[in-house]
Amino acid sequence: MEKREITGVQGQVNNIEVIFKEYYGSLCYFASQFLKNEEVIEDLVQDVFIALLEKKMLFQSEVHLKNFLYLSIRNSCLNYIRSTRSKDRYIASLAHEEQTEDLEESIILTEIHRELAAAVEKLPEECRKVFQLCYFQGLDNESAAQELGLSVNTVKAQKARGKKILRENLKDIFPLLMLLNPLF
Repeated sequence: MEKREITGVQGQVNNIEVIFKEYYGSLCYFASQFLKNEEVIEDLVQDVFIALLEKKMLFQSEVHLKNFLYLSIRNSCLNYIRSTRSKDRYIASLAHEEQTEDLEESIILTEIHRELAAAVEKLPEECRKVFQLCYFQGLDNESAAQELGLSVNTVKAQKARGKKILRENLKDIFPLLMLLNPLF
């Protein structure tokens, strides 16, 4: 084969259409050995031909042209894989960071619940029973009053008393409790 000259943007394009038709399919197939996404493969192969045009290269033989094309597409595929892996690692690190934050949050919540439960256990007996029925079991004032044989006003008073005692006993974690539960 004769020398194949490729002149680019400002010059004339000699034989580029012939070269494109001749090698496009085989370069796509070669790229498919590295990648599976056809759109990405086609984009990378087209980018190689654009680079060929922009570099205004003169090849001594068809072997040199083939080497350029195949090495370029191989390098493009490997760069794409590296880039994708880098993005995947970044996404994985974000997911790991999020899991770590979730774990930390879970530990904090568990600790707050433990302290709250311990403080509730220290409440006076009647106050503790009302508090547990209303806040832990979700009963309304009337249901709690019936369950304990008390008046509704006594239940309301015991709830208010329990909240006041808990606020005092849990003043160190009270701001966190306010965020987590509007009960306080």
